[in-house]
This record gives sequence, C-alpha cells and structure tokens, in this order.
Amino acid sequence: MKPTLLVTTQPGFEGYLKEELKTLSIKKIIKYTMFRGLLKVLSESPYETIEAIKKEKDKFKFLMRAVPLEVECPSDLESIKENTIFLLKRKLLKNKLITGKSFVVRCNRRGKHKYTSEEVERFIGKEVLKSFDLKVDLKNYDFKINIEILQDTAYISIFDDNFNEFRHEENIKKSKYLKRYIERPLNRSERKMRELVERYPNIFDVDVVIDIGSAPGGWAKVLAENAKVVYAIDTGELKIKKDNIIHIKKRAEDVEDLPQCQLLTNDTNLYPEESALLTVKLSKFLEENGYIIHTIKSENKYNVKEDIDKVKKIFENANIKILKIMNLRANTKNEVTLMCQKRA
Repeated sequence: MKPTLLVTTQPGFEGYLKEELKTLSIKKIIKYTMFRGLLKVLSESPYETIEAIKKEKDKFKFLMRAVPLEVECPSDLESIKENTIFLLKRKLLKNKLITGKSFVVRCNRRGKHKYTSEEVERFIGKEVLKSFDLKVDLKNYDFKINIEILQDTAYISIFDDNFNEFRHEENIKKSKYLKRYIERPLNRSERKMRELVERYPNIFDVDVVIDIGSAPGGWAKVLAENAKVVYAIDTGELKIKKDNIIHIKKRAEDVEDLPQCQLLTNDTNLYPEESALLTVKLSKFLEENGYIIHTIKSENKYNVKEDIDKVKKIFENANIKILKIMNLRANTKNEVTLMCQKRA
C-alpha cells in the first residue's frame, strides 16, 4: 500500500477522524502526520479511496477535506517539476486531453522550506507551459495541478471533472461550533498518552502520579482517568479541571514538597539534557521500582540518537534504567518516548 489520501479535520480532532476512517469499506492504513489536523491514508488506489469517501460521506462528522494523491516525490523544486511533467504525460497525453487545454497550479505547503507556495505555483506553471501546448486560466480551467507538500515530501495530483478532491461542506460549516476542551483532545500530547495507556495499562493504574510540565493538560487529563491523584506541575494554566488533578503552579525545579508517587511523567518542551535533569530531580519523590515516562525532544531528527545517549548517561548516574525506547504514533520525527524504572 502507498499514500493515496490526505484528510483534514479541526486540529485536536485527529483521533476522532481516525476512528471514522477505520470504517471505510476498503483495505487501508490510517496514519497520523506531524501536522495538526492532518491524517494520511495508505491504500491500493487514490481513485478507489476518494470514491469510497464520497459514497460513505454521511458517516463522517469530523472529516473536512479529502485530497487524493497520485504521485509522491521529494519536496525540492526540481523533483516536483520532473514528477509533474511525468504525471501529465502519463495521464493526460494517454487520454489525448492536453492540447489547447487550460490549467491552474495550486500548492498547499506545510513545514519549513526555502520557497513559498506561490513560488512553487509560478515555477511549475512556467515549466508546464514550456513542455505542453497549454494555457493558464486561474478561474475557468480544464484541470488543476494540485501539489501538497509535507516538509520533505511532495504529493502531486491532476484534478478534473472526473477526479477531484472532496470537501465536506456541512462539516466545514459545523466545525466552528465544536466544543473545545470538552469533546476535543487538548493537543497531540493527549494522543501520545492514550497510546501509552492502551499499550501498558497496568503502569497507569496507580495511586499517585507526578506530571512535569503539565500545561495545557493533555497528559494530566488522561492520567487522571487512570490514577487516583495527579500532581500537575506547571506555571501555565491547565485547560482541564478534574477533582483528582492538583495543579502545582511552580517551576518543576522549585518544587520541594510532594508525596511519594508510583509514576513520574515528563513531556516538557526543553532541551533533552535539561529535561532529563528535571526528571532526575523529581525522581526523589518516586518510589523504588516506580516507572517514568519521559519524552526526548530533539532539535531535529538527526540529533535524536545523540540525545538518547546523553539522556541515558544522565539516567544511569541517577539509577534510572531505560526499559523501552518508543516511537509513538503521535510523536514527531524529532521525538522519542522512554519508559524507565527507578532502581535502588
């Protein structure tokens, strides 16, 4: 299977949309992306997949836009150009639909690049005009060259009356009325914690959890569903209120008085070594053989291995053993999640 569809929803509702997509009557795999509100569908054919979406549209409450993907390539301009020309030749010349036709180029870009979406559109438009007897028409075009860029990867499709993206207009209109922080996950962190609870439920069935860097509350929310009490440490505000969440509005390094806990968690947005030292400091409140869930957030994906080694040394010196190194579905490419245990 290959990527055949990008699907959008309101940021924070990705988990709900994923469950809806699982019910599609085709063979598929649903994956999170590193971008909020965006999921990727892997299947056999973009044509089959978009048709399934359209036929079963009434079952979707969270889907807003579904974009079929025909060609995948690196996101540099030269690769996008070569693959666009290739797709035009393969698809349009084969059906004798190209001479004298009008087209438009549209680019949706996500991530950091040296170019803008408009620069991609202009560049590809000029290259297409050099290669084919076509004309540009920004409004009344015969077909659209659609380019979706997700950081290092680009997806190219050619849309016309017979093959196009799907917009769920009803859901788009309703999306602004969705109840934030009630039905919706607080952030990507909540999805990470839910996956951990699904994998290792026994670790979270404890009396006391200490959660470092808790705001806005994604981890605390899930932890409170499983533990008796959660001490959420953060100077920022929590967007979730529960009777068994105790908010400690202090910097973690300033906390000196907490009860003993059976689980310590840390998903702070700090440099890996700084975050690891916080975990070590707060581990004095962790019972012997208690568990630690700790996220390493590297500057980029190339530093992850080096940062794991640095954190491992810090933890070893504090008698903290790393049991598992995990790539969770909701982790970015720059993150890994550690399961650790405090030793005597």
